Amino acid sequence: MPKDACRLKFIACLMFIACCGSMWLPSSVVAAVEATGMGVVTVSKAQAREDALNDAQRNAVEQTLGSMLSSETLVENFVLVQDKILTRVHGYVKQYKIKSEKYTNGECTIVISAEVEEMALADDVAALAGLLPKMNYPTLAISLQEQSLTAESAKVNVNLSTARQTLMQVLQKKGFNLVDLDALQAERQRQMGLQAAQGDQGKQAQEAASNQAQLLISGTAIVQDNGAAPYNARLHAYGATITADIHESATGRILASANAQATAPQYSFALGSQKALSLAATELANNLSDQVVQVWLDSCYNEHKVSVVVEDVGFSDLATLVTALSALPGVTTAQQRSFVRGRAELIVGWKNCNVMRMAGCVNALAVGGKKLEILSVNGNTLRAQLIK
Repeated sequence: MPKDACRLKFIACLMFIACCGSMWLPSSVVAAVEATGMGVVTVSKAQAREDALNDAQRNAVEQTLGSMLSSETLVENFVLVQDKILTRVHGYVKQYKIKSEKYTNGECTIVISAEVEEMALADDVAALAGLLPKMNYPTLAISLQEQSLTAESAKVNVNLSTARQTLMQVLQKKGFNLVDLDALQAERQRQMGLQAAQGDQGKQAQEAASNQAQLLISGTAIVQDNGAAPYNARLHAYGATITADIHESATGRILASANAQATAPQYSFALGSQKALSLAATELANNLSDQVVQVWLDSCYNEHKVSVVVEDVGFSDLATLVTALSALPGVTTAQQRSFVRGRAELIVGWKNCNVMRMAGCVNALAVGGKKLEILSVNGNTLRAQLIK
């Protein structure tokens, strides 16, 4: 099944669960689940017992979640949703009773009968499933630098295309739109050449500036030849470490930071280094994606930053523009970031993860004797024009 079709089917399935639940079931509906948890006695039996109870509750929520979604076509997305949901176990377990409890070989095993809040679980699952669409599938670019060493610590060159391609493939499957960094850099050079231009060329430069990547992955990849195996001098162990972060290009805010390591035995440095890089890049992409989703989900209930770019603004309009945006329902802050030749950029705190909803509020917003007209919505960036 094509990626987009699978993703849409996944989202539709979860939304159906939440909507149907709210229509046909009272909010107190619970699932009765029996689950087992285990805890290892390290510090004390009391600590092991607490660990076992937490594990049992987690397993109870996992069972309930699994009964909601079982289609094999949803497995990849299901894992991402499941990992997030299971960090909030105690919010879904309404109550539980301990059916049995025993200690064997330094382990505590507890069996519980738990009542899991199905509606609360369905609502949060639906929120997670719809998160990237609400964030408008932001565009993302990747920039990696290399530092590669032989077993004797001598620097060598290594091709990082495998690492970049792996990062792109994993992140694309999770819903991100990838753009080529080289193409963006070429576009920036073109904009610099048009910076002093007027009329249509100036407008083209401004248009291009607003369509750059909303997110940027920047990091360093290190490949190390760890030397030959003791039983085979030709077989070397090649290790790769990639450290990177994701930040918003508009605000500079770091959304996620992670590092990943992998080792691959090979007879060839070229093959071994690429295999290790691919393994490390896969782990890194999953770690970064999970962190970004965590930040965005929290933003849905708190605040996230939206870049609002307004064309044809007079300097005397700035204060009124900031005041008008600050007064919108759902806006927590509005701060001017820059003003260049009639083009103002503001960073707006928006207490919702649906940027399109904000665009609807901004469109036709009165600013003095003028009004705003939305030109485009791209990820977390709104472009508007101030007209009479």
